[in-house]
Amino acid sequence: MKKTLHRRIVAGTIGAALLLAPTAAFAASTTTTITSAASTTKATAADLAAYKVALAAYRVSLKAWQDTRNAAQSAYKAAIVVSRAAVAANRTALLRINATFNASVAAAKAAYETAVFGTPTAAARQVALNTRVAAVAAATNIHAAAITALPTLPVKPKAPTVAPKPKAPVRP
Repeated sequence: MKKTLHRRIVAGTIGAALLLAPTAAFAASTTTTITSAASTTKATAADLAAYKVALAAYRVSLKAWQDTRNAAQSAYKAAIVVSRAAVAANRTALLRINATFNASVAAAKAAYETAVFGTPTAAARQVALNTRVAAVAAATNIHAAAITALPTLPVKPKAPTVAPKPKAPVRP
C-alpha cells in the first residue's frame, strides 16, 4: 500500500511540473518582451517633428493621387458616353438602312404580284419577274453600299490604370 501511495505522489508531482513549466516559461518571456518594447516606444521630439513633416508630405501626395485618379475616371466616363452614342447612332442608321431595303423588296414583290394577278401571258409574267429581280438586285446593291458607307465603330475605351495609393508614414 505504501508503494502505490508513493507512486501516486510521484506521478502527481511530475504531472504538475509538466503542466506548469510551459506557463512559467511563457510568463517569463512575456514580461521581458513587454519591458523591452515599452523602453523603445518613447519617441523623441525630433522623431515627432520628422513624422509631422512626413505626414504633411503624405497628405500632399495623397491629394495629388486622388486628383489624378478622379481626372482619369472622369475622362474614361466621358469616353464611354461618346462610345455609346456612336454605337447607338450606328444601330439607328443600320435599322433605317434595313427598313429601306425591306420596303424596296416589299414594293418589288407587290408590283410583281399585281402584274401577274389574273391570267397574264407568259411574256408579261416574264417581264414582271425580270423587273422584280432587277429591283431586288438594285435594292441589294444600295443596301450593301449604305452599310459600307457607315462609319466604323470606335473601340471601347479601356478603364484607366491608376498608380498605387501612397503609403502613410508610420507614427514613431
